[in-house]
Amino acid sequence: MKNIKYLFLFVASVFLLNSCETGMPETTDLNYVTFEATSMDLGVVIDGSSDYELFVYTTQIIGTDRTFDITVDLESTTADAAAYSVPATVTVPANSNVGSFVLGLTDLNIGEGVDIVLNLEVETGVYKGDAMVLSVTQLCEQNETYVKILFDDWASECAWQVTDASETVVMAGSGYSDGTASASEKACLPDGEYTFTVVDAYGDGLTASEDETVGSITIISNGAEVTTIGGDYGAGTSVDFTLTK
Repeated sequence: MKNIKYLFLFVASVFLLNSCETGMPETTDLNYVTFEATSMDLGVVIDGSSDYELFVYTTQIIGTDRTFDITVDLESTTADAAAYSVPATVTVPANSNVGSFVLGLTDLNIGEGVDIVLNLEVETGVYKGDAMVLSVTQLCEQNETYVKILFDDWASECAWQVTDASETVVMAGSGYSDGTASASEKACLPDGEYTFTVVDAYGDGLTASEDETVGSITIISNGAEVTTIGGDYGAGTSVDFTLTK
């Protein structure tokens, strides 16, 4: 009786195994298209524009052109619609498995960075890869300079500016609301001599607290601290600094 039981289990296992194998799709002729990557980091020159050639790949090579639609996932995209241009389609030429398209970028409301999410649209019977997430940031080809301010409770009293050697204002800040904890402004500045000037409408500077970082102004360029101004500057103060790439 044991032998018959084991024989039945063996036959059932073979049957189930064969059923599973025959139910699996073949992969040698899979009709598949995908972007070159699921994520990429791109940059656009500050106050400028940049173009990028992006690629799609297919698993099959055939004798005719193939065209695929490109769509923008507007729910996931955080970039301003005017900051990018994407063609409606991409074509994979005949006898090739590679197609390309050009993404145009403009420095419009890029700020600290935005995302553009692209999808491929395919016909029935064609499989596609995941969406491509393009993370876009600003590129500074000169000196990426930040002015970082840690306010006291009276941010509205603070106003500042940065001027170049010809006394042209290249950065400025004012009109802050009381209760604002901090502010950070960024600019892309050429090599040269600059002057930072800050004034306080009440005449008592930024009131320092037990936390020494509160009530200070720091200028950072190319990732390094250039100068720091304490909060005890009274009605105002100025400091000169030099930027070199």
